[in-house]
Amino acid sequence: MKLARTKNTVRNMAWGMIYRLVTLLGPFAVKTILIRKLGLEYSGLSSLFTSILTVLNLANLGFSSSLVYTMYQAAVDDDKEKLCALLNFYRRVYRIVGLVILGLGLVIMPFLPHLVQGDVPADVNLYILFLIYLAEAALGYLMFAYVIAIFDAYQRSDVTMKVMTIRFVVQYGLQIVSLFLFSNYYAYIAIFALMVIPNNIMNYLAARKLYPDITCRGELDDATKKSIYHRVFTLFGHKVGNTVLVSIDSVIISALLGLRILSLYSNYYYILTAVNALVEIVTNASIAGIGNKLITDTQEENYSFFKVMTYGWIALVGGAACCMLCFYQPFVAGIWLGEEYLLDNRLMALIVLYFYAWMFRIMQLTYRDAAGLWDKDWLKPYVALVLNLTGSIWMVKVTGSVAGVLVPTILIMLFVYFPWEAWVLFRHLFRRSWKEYLVKTTFYTALALLGALISYGISMALVPQNTVFSLIVRVVTVAVVYPGIWWVFTHRSQEYTSLLNIFKNTFAKRFS
Repeated sequence: MKLARTKNTVRNMAWGMIYRLVTLLGPFAVKTILIRKLGLEYSGLSSLFTSILTVLNLANLGFSSSLVYTMYQAAVDDDKEKLCALLNFYRRVYRIVGLVILGLGLVIMPFLPHLVQGDVPADVNLYILFLIYLAEAALGYLMFAYVIAIFDAYQRSDVTMKVMTIRFVVQYGLQIVSLFLFSNYYAYIAIFALMVIPNNIMNYLAARKLYPDITCRGELDDATKKSIYHRVFTLFGHKVGNTVLVSIDSVIISALLGLRILSLYSNYYYILTAVNALVEIVTNASIAGIGNKLITDTQEENYSFFKVMTYGWIALVGGAACCMLCFYQPFVAGIWLGEEYLLDNRLMALIVLYFYAWMFRIMQLTYRDAAGLWDKDWLKPYVALVLNLTGSIWMVKVTGSVAGVLVPTILIMLFVYFPWEAWVLFRHLFRRSWKEYLVKTTFYTALALLGALISYGISMALVPQNTVFSLIVRVVTVAVVYPGIWWVFTHRSQEYTSLLNIFKNTFAKRFS
């Protein structure tokens, strides 16, 4: 069965955008009120425990990606019996994962004081607070979490986006009310944990309504189980590498520099992840369609489409980085928190580079994941793990700065992750030389850097102050300069023409 890729992708992108806007504006309002009502240290605690639980989620081991990948083919074949058996297996796995996360969380509780440099707010008990966070993480797996795989397999992630949008609108509203009425951190966090219950129940009910024939029944054959376990083994390494590369930074900053520094950094990191989430709507909405396309289309058609998607993706990520470089300081100081919450301009620029190094390679990762090539670069995350942990801890101790965790991560993403992943993709999926891709990616990165630097230079020359007016002028500057540079250098390319035609055809069908 050839799924309606374009229709599903557009629908997923639309609801993805709504969901991301809610999860961008909601936490922004909540975080602002939290800092104003309770203080920086409380915001730092939230960042620390979120990072710890991200590490605990390694108990997932990669079963999610492995099972959804297996479901792609079953959905294309309309093999409902296999889908049911996979879902039944998935349910058992998630129950085990939830219990493992709960157990691991209880094991690390005695070590919590060693993860915070300096004093903890007087009215906070680290252990009680961590138990609330831990309950949310465990419940997320124990209550119907497995049904999300059905929506992913049929390219209907818009359904889960709708449910989560409702969940977070209610959650953020309740948290804001609780902060104003009680100014109590426990009440604020308890709402976060409790909202996972109605969220998972709504997902379950939606799955039963849309796919009543897909239920937990039947058993997988040994060959399928063996294939899943093999992918899980390789995916575990990728999950470890990604978690250490991204999430462990907050733990290192808290343990070596303190909650206040972590909170200042987390304000910038929050904006980074918000932008990250917005631009990743493109890949999140299209990954199932790409997986289906890899099965149904020729290798040449897939390679041509990959080149177009890479062009558009790097242009988008470069534009996002340009906006962050020009908007960060006037937004934080002029609109959000004030001058006293600013980081140094050099550190801000390093955070923007961190964002680009993280994000520019996501399209090649999307293709790798859709093609199930995780076992081809299984060693990569372990190499990165050792380099990142040792490099970050050493550099933070030497520099006494957040830059110590950023520089090693940037270097690893650029010079370990990117070339290794690209080599795997071209050797095992496209089966051709990767020289053209490396040249074009380097050229696109240079264009993105040129657009960002010129935009920033003009912005600082016109309005160096960190004010609302400065932000407005910079928005206009970036809107003219960055796309103008891309158009001048690429408007005659095949990728530009193909991407433009895709947009025209998509919107023509959508509104016809």
